[in-house]
Amino acid sequence: MIRAIVAILVFTTHASAQDAPKTVERLSPYGLARPVLVTASELPEDFPNDAKIPAVIGGKDPLPDGFQWLTKPDAQPDAGRVGVHLDDGAILKIEKRKMTNIGPGTVTLVLAKSSNRPSRTVTLEGKAVADYNELRRVAAERAAGSPYPPKEPGKPIVPKGTLVIVGGGGMTPDIGKRFIDAGGGEKGKFIALPISMPDPIRTQAEETFLKRIGAKDITVVPYREQKDLEDPKTIELFKNATGIWFGGGRQWNFMDAYEGTKLPALFREVLNRGGVIGGSSAGATIQGDYMVRGAPAGPNNMMCEGYERALGFLPGVGIDQHFSARNRFKDLTAFVTTYPQFLGIGIDEATAIVVTGSTAEILGRGKVHFYDRRKPVKDGEPDYEAFPAGVKYDLVKRAKIDEPKKSNE
Repeated sequence: MIRAIVAILVFTTHASAQDAPKTVERLSPYGLARPVLVTASELPEDFPNDAKIPAVIGGKDPLPDGFQWLTKPDAQPDAGRVGVHLDDGAILKIEKRKMTNIGPGTVTLVLAKSSNRPSRTVTLEGKAVADYNELRRVAAERAAGSPYPPKEPGKPIVPKGTLVIVGGGGMTPDIGKRFIDAGGGEKGKFIALPISMPDPIRTQAEETFLKRIGAKDITVVPYREQKDLEDPKTIELFKNATGIWFGGGRQWNFMDAYEGTKLPALFREVLNRGGVIGGSSAGATIQGDYMVRGAPAGPNNMMCEGYERALGFLPGVGIDQHFSARNRFKDLTAFVTTYPQFLGIGIDEATAIVVTGSTAEILGRGKVHFYDRRKPVKDGEPDYEAFPAGVKYDLVKRAKIDEPKKSNE
């Protein structure tokens, strides 16, 4: 089961505490449709507003959907809303996804506590920036009583089909061949998804890449918006696909585009038909359960509330990439220390795991690093096991599979 948020709660534009959620919607990947300024009082007469951005006065005018005016910075918003408090002179500017304070003083944004999360405060002053979609998602998840991450995630098993999970930085011919063969070879129907990159989306690079490794029938789907993704022609492409390739970039872009649409179920149908799902870099991480480095603010944040769920083709794991090349050993240590229920997998560049059932076969030039907190960590020794190409690893047993020795007779 794909543990993606099916919808994001949306609230009335009223700021009164008694207003309850009245509908649901999926947030646009582009954030707020129109820019707005939020102030505690009238804008100064000399305020430069050549773009004529509308201003709303907190506590008087309706705030944007999902936000609630707070009279005190330590007050708590209603469930599902982002509380907003502004010092005198502070001006909160929301433009698409970017939230900044362009006045003196402090903007305080508050997220209510939930059953498994304490109250959280974000302050904006100076050059500090917050992400509109991230805060809206967090508020919605908390209101829904989201239990993620679970104490006991699913077992890392792919019941049908094949996953090809590549650590970025190119790949060796045998990895490409395994992906194409698992998708039906020259007769396969392959879809490339390049939307982890920012706009304008380039489609030619992914098509060229798939042709180079042997695909003949290739369609690039460059859409982010639900209306385009759920167009009957697009849906039909996925119903006939034998292989899907997730490109590199930033993995949270995949969730912004596909979460809450019909596509995650269609992705899984490809596996159920015996097809293949592959991806490199961001396209590797998105195949796991916990989405490490999912923060819109930047890839150095390993764990970002609101962007923790990946697409979950491989349950029970968190997958990192560019591993040795970018010296990410301590990052994955921090992840499994925080969430020891997950198996951490760090994949080197030009290296892959090919997963069928619970078996991960390692291909490529580098190594794959497995972080298992079920095993004791010994002082002075690595807190992971690393294996090169040719090794098979049982993801459920969390152990190397010993191949039977070949007889010399």
